[in-house]
Amino acid sequence: MNNTTLHFMRGRLSFVLLFVISWSYSQISYSTYHQKNNTSKLHFNPVLFVADSITKHIDIQSFALETNLNFRYSDLIQKGTGNLADSLVLDFNRFRKALENKNYLDISGEVLLVQFGFVRTANQYKIDKKIDTKSSSSYYGFGVRQRAKGGISFDRNYIELLTQGNGPFYDQNFSTGHARINSSVYSELSATYAREINNKLWLGLRLKYLLGGFNITTNKLSLSLNGNELDNEVVIGAQADIRVSGPIEFTLDAYDLVDEISVDPPNQIFSTDNPGCAVDLGLVYTVTPKLVLSAAVTDIGQIRWKNDVKQLTLDTTYRYTGTDFSDSIDDQADNYKSPEDVLDELKEDIKNEFSFQLTDDSYTEKLPYTISMGAEFRLLKNLDFGAMYAHYSAPYYKRDTYAFSANLGIRNALSLSPTMMIVGGDTVWACAAAFRFGPLQFHMAINDFGGIVTPADAQGIGIQMGMSYVFPFSSIK
Repeated sequence: MNNTTLHFMRGRLSFVLLFVISWSYSQISYSTYHQKNNTSKLHFNPVLFVADSITKHIDIQSFALETNLNFRYSDLIQKGTGNLADSLVLDFNRFRKALENKNYLDISGEVLLVQFGFVRTANQYKIDKKIDTKSSSSYYGFGVRQRAKGGISFDRNYIELLTQGNGPFYDQNFSTGHARINSSVYSELSATYAREINNKLWLGLRLKYLLGGFNITTNKLSLSLNGNELDNEVVIGAQADIRVSGPIEFTLDAYDLVDEISVDPPNQIFSTDNPGCAVDLGLVYTVTPKLVLSAAVTDIGQIRWKNDVKQLTLDTTYRYTGTDFSDSIDDQADNYKSPEDVLDELKEDIKNEFSFQLTDDSYTEKLPYTISMGAEFRLLKNLDFGAMYAHYSAPYYKRDTYAFSANLGIRNALSLSPTMMIVGGDTVWACAAAFRFGPLQFHMAINDFGGIVTPADAQGIGIQMGMSYVFPFSSIK
């Protein structure tokens, strides 16, 4: 691989990484899971309001921004030395060594436009002034939000090939593995119903209607190399399956290679032409007044992408046996070929082998889903400790998160939830806080305080902010 090609590849990779990072990963912070009187935690479980005994709430204009990846900014970008001492440089050798076999970068997002809910409390009836009959309480909720969910994952071998070329793997069966992208932007309309089964157990169901706006998915994107030193040949295999629904156009040249990619302004980014549905299920079980357990599964569903669809596919194997310049020595010979003609024939051959197919078939993509479980132990009236586990499953990778929090409430006006999170073996410190003035509450959460102090080592910097009206619970004993 010559220097020109290497610089070109590095530039393209840098652009891709910066593009992906700019999407960011956004979700409700896990530090809010056990926070007192913060209804944004209904994102995790449709009945978590039970743990705070809330009967009515209205949430408006909340948002969250967060990045999550299993490598650090400083693994790739370093301060230069020598003539580059005043610049930032790409350190691909360091980056390669820091990577695991499977690597990921989340690229999801969420903005809550409005969410409200209320509890229809239990009724009591007196018969003959002696017998009381009690009906169960129920909860009804509705929400509108805009979301971007998905992620990118890639094998370490991609970076190995980019930084070292195929020399170290010439006599091996080398494969980059598949680079996977699955990202969707959509609107979500949700309706929630929860019911008190008995004085210990609540069950909840949230139904979602989805309006798809944009999707990009790579089911296949890989390159394989198999060199045979005895025959002086390299067998190259390439596979690609790229699907897009949205204002992106691919233009193919005469050889069916991608000649141009254009991005147009979105005309209808949230369209009923891309319908979908999903469901959340949750429960809260009060073991004792001091111990509350919860569990949920969220975002079990899919979107059917039918509008403005493009699908690029490639599946080819090319055997390169070297370039023969034996007829390019004597320009007086009858079979003479100029070196330029030999190279042109090679280029024509390669172009014919690596041609794409472009179709417009619709497709269905499942949403990444999350399974969460939590336990809350009340030590004092206004102090409890919480633990939770979340399993996030995207189509091409999985991630487990553990969070441990101390949750403090002060005179129903201030709540704090300092939290330690363990994500993929790395520890991240976070905190959620809420300030309340009557029923009006402002809440926020910050992830990865260490990353804020040293941004180059950050793996999960994030911020969440929102506002809501929260009303206390009034149950009948």
